[in-house]
Amino acid sequence: MSVMSEDGMTREDVFYYSDGLKITAHLYRPESWKPGDPPLPAVICLTGYTGRKNVATIDIPRRLAREGFVTLAPDYRGYGEAEGERGRHRPLEQAQNTYDAVTYLETIDGVDADRIGVYGSSFGAANAVWAAAFDPRMKVVVSAVGVHDGERWLRSVRSAYDWYEFRDKVRADARQRVRTGEKTMIYRYDIYPNDPGAVEKPKLNVEEHGAEDVTHVDMESVEACLRYKPDWVVDRISPRPVLFFAAEYDSIVPPEEVVATYEKCGEPKKLVELHGARHNHVYEFSNTEYFEQVAGETTAWFRQYL
Repeated sequence: MSVMSEDGMTREDVFYYSDGLKITAHLYRPESWKPGDPPLPAVICLTGYTGRKNVATIDIPRRLAREGFVTLAPDYRGYGEAEGERGRHRPLEQAQNTYDAVTYLETIDGVDADRIGVYGSSFGAANAVWAAAFDPRMKVVVSAVGVHDGERWLRSVRSAYDWYEFRDKVRADARQRVRTGEKTMIYRYDIYPNDPGAVEKPKLNVEEHGAEDVTHVDMESVEACLRYKPDWVVDRISPRPVLFFAAEYDSIVPPEEVVATYEKCGEPKKLVELHGARHNHVYEFSNTEYFEQVAGETTAWFRQYL
């Protein structure tokens, strides 16, 4: 596989298998690394609900590679260039992809298999917390503007009236599905809100990113989200350290969603509140100032504990 050098790091397009499906990923290393060097700590970097390795959450793995870490940024199954059914968003399957990402890193030359951490942003933070709770191979965790209880999250971004209507729609579709096998699709931003005042994420296209965006998922994906509650297991991570980020003006994942899970988490832990920030401000494309704060805190956390 070809290796490309990019400003203090190298990037290799790789893949591994999870549940029999080929999962595509970017593997980043410090540019100075060469075979035979002492093994380095590694971090798996998980993207949000949009499932793509190379659009929004492309910045943290690059930064960490420049700072001396090996990083792996995978697509979720069914997203980006990975194999799998399009329009199927199942958190537990994404967690399995994460466990297998750890196993894959254990096979990579130059990785210290005893020093693997995980970073997740938005819905990727949900997967980071869930996966780390059940897999002690993930030694350090970072959760940035993360969902930690699917039902609590989707209720928090709706009025009471809209929540009851949405919940009943999901239930009615489930009853229809189990009797007929018919599948109903729903637009991503009808599940959760977009931030109308935020900088839009770069558009995913085949020419630049190898795959088009997956904008619709089946309603069963919504059911799966409602039942996904990393908040219930976050206490299992301790004594491994967890760093949380919450954005003050986050209308996609309100900061209360982060704080509630931070309070349940065992020590050592830290909460960084991004004053004045919105959800997408943790990404470099959206706001370089807040991104630098997130990247700096994240790098320091992994350096201290990993």
